[in-house]
Amino acid sequence: MSTNPMHKIYIQPFRKNFENYLDTAKKLKCNMEIASFAYADILDTNWQEVLEDYCQQLQGFDGIISTHGAFQGLIIHSRDKKISNVAKDRISHNLKIALALNAKYIVFHGNFNPLITLESYKKNWIEQNATFWSELLNRYRITVLLENVWEFTPDLFKTLIEKVNSPRLKICFDTGHWNVYSKVPLSEWFDVLGKDIPYMHINDNKGDVDSELAPGEGNIDWKGFSDLIREKGLTPDIVFEVGTLEKAMEAIDFFKKNKLYPFGKK
Repeated sequence: MSTNPMHKIYIQPFRKNFENYLDTAKKLKCNMEIASFAYADILDTNWQEVLEDYCQQLQGFDGIISTHGAFQGLIIHSRDKKISNVAKDRISHNLKIALALNAKYIVFHGNFNPLITLESYKKNWIEQNATFWSELLNRYRITVLLENVWEFTPDLFKTLIEKVNSPRLKICFDTGHWNVYSKVPLSEWFDVLGKDIPYMHINDNKGDVDSELAPGEGNIDWKGFSDLIREKGLTPDIVFEVGTLEKAMEAIDFFKKNKLYPFGKK
């Protein structure tokens, strides 16, 4: 296992200046999460051209590649079969792209709406997701990470993970989403999900809007966050999802300066 903390770090490139991100990742010996294929304007147009371009540029890249899948309006648990089928097709398309990129992980949103409090809605979400992901994980050899967005607590994800019972269905924990939407403390998420969180999206906000600020620009207690990771014995990879390469560099410097995980203490 590598002892270089940069091997736990990912930056999230944009296609328009991908070469700059790639050069930076090579220099820093870190990894990249490619999010270009999360959006319909690429998936419905020139996705093959974009994929070929990425594959060409990534030849010889030693870091880990992950991808962010489509997420806008994807309701696989919809009771409208046409809507559900479109969502499932989008996800299958993303999985094929991720495998072509030799990605280790792919991130999707669960799109659970906690404002719908009917027990039947929750039950349907769990059943539909469990059936869908169990089938896909048998077809695609990649680790799927479900990202917390609007969920108030971690219990829904825990139930789903136990029901699917696969080592390749895990959680991408997003600090910004937690800060805006969660009704329980960070410690509860880590206690409930534990080592089912191998991967995190790191960004800050002021608890009001998911603004994806660089760490230190919002009100998240980053020392407390880092201390909890170490206290719980977690070793997640972390993605600085902050919008620009400049902000990603600021975030890395902030974590280094303050000796936050994965820097500093062992």
